[in-house]
Amino acid sequence: MRLSSIVLIILVLMTSGCVSDKKKSDNHPSRYFIENKLSFFDPYEITYADHKYRGYTYETWLRKPNNLEMLHETFKKIGYKKLISDYDLTSNPCLLWSYVKRPLNHIIDSLVITYPLDIIEAKYYREFWQRRKKENNDQVVFKILQELAEILLKDKPVEYNNDLVNDTLYNLVYMERVRQNPTEEQARQDFDYLKKIGMHGSAYNLLYENTSYKEIDWDKDKLSKELQTDNKRCCPRVWISDNTK
Repeated sequence: MRLSSIVLIILVLMTSGCVSDKKKSDNHPSRYFIENKLSFFDPYEITYADHKYRGYTYETWLRKPNNLEMLHETFKKIGYKKLISDYDLTSNPCLLWSYVKRPLNHIIDSLVITYPLDIIEAKYYREFWQRRKKENNDQVVFKILQELAEILLKDKPVEYNNDLVNDTLYNLVYMERVRQNPTEEQARQDFDYLKKIGMHGSAYNLLYENTSYKEIDWDKDKLSKELQTDNKRCCPRVWISDNTK
């Protein structure tokens, strides 16, 4: 299932088994640039170890209701329709824990239906909601799923709460997954923004390894000298990945 890496954070919790492989570090092979740790992104943390999934504070940070709300409201502001295509929603079903094989739209719909039931016959949905209740995030997950059903399955607008939107997350996701063919002015703003928040590895990839910015006429060698290399640690995960290969 081809989903945005950050959208996958929230959907992994909801589907407990749909994962996409990510490439290893996308930095230049001979040197590594500083990639700052953010509240929702740790470039050095290894998570979801069974799948060698790296870069997201999955086990603890993601499980907190207020963080789930922040992610969801931020994605609503961006627009889930911009992040999840109809193909992602209806095709190539995920194999969940080896016994539930359904496309994402069916999974969302079934989770919404089963939450209020006293007895849930289907093993996957029963255990899903048992885990959410044990983690004390079942109510917020149910609310998010309800709104996802409205947005993705019924094509209805759902307003976002701007007070809960994370501006850094919004900017990074929009830059990575939504913005196409930016102007030279916008590209430079994006590059400077990544530097400002300490995402130098991502800024490097914006210059050299990103198809959306490949037509920008900028002095790559000069700009790359503004980036800080990391002399202490190697192999960080970078937010803006190399999507040219």
